[in-house]
Amino acid sequence: MEGSGEMNDNVRADEAAQALAGIRDRQEQVINAAFVPTWFWWVLGALVVGLAAAVESGNRLVIGVGTALFVAGVLASLAWALRRAMRVQVRNQLLGWRGGLLIAGFALLTVGGSLGVAFGLNAADVPHSATLGNLFGAILLVAGGPWLMRTLRRIMLDNRSGVTG
Repeated sequence: MEGSGEMNDNVRADEAAQALAGIRDRQEQVINAAFVPTWFWWVLGALVVGLAAAVESGNRLVIGVGTALFVAGVLASLAWALRRAMRVQVRNQLLGWRGGLLIAGFALLTVGGSLGVAFGLNAADVPHSATLGNLFGAILLVAGGPWLMRTLRRIMLDNRSGVTG
């Protein structure tokens, strides 16, 4: 019924494809906004090593200043890195079980690796074993953090299409 004010239920294929492409673009923008930038991993690694060095100094003033700088640095970095991510909400289904396992595995590897190196060096009477152990952890953060973000992004982009994992 032409001109009767009723909506046409038939959508042209090109209109549907255009609408779906727009939805996919917006989903990708949300996924991209949720990620931690590469510089964050460098800053976090430096802060962890700095804190360990401050504690190992044994000097109360250095420990106090080092701890304050560590806390302030982590809080400022998190606030800066996550400011965009706080504006978006990514569904848990996009991350999937693979994404959750990757995050948990990365955290365990980084913390466990740092502790393992530090305790091993300490057992071998190597000076500054905690700082060196945290340096190992910082290397894992710098090398693994961006890889983790790229992998999680790929998983989330796949999962938005209905691919599970």
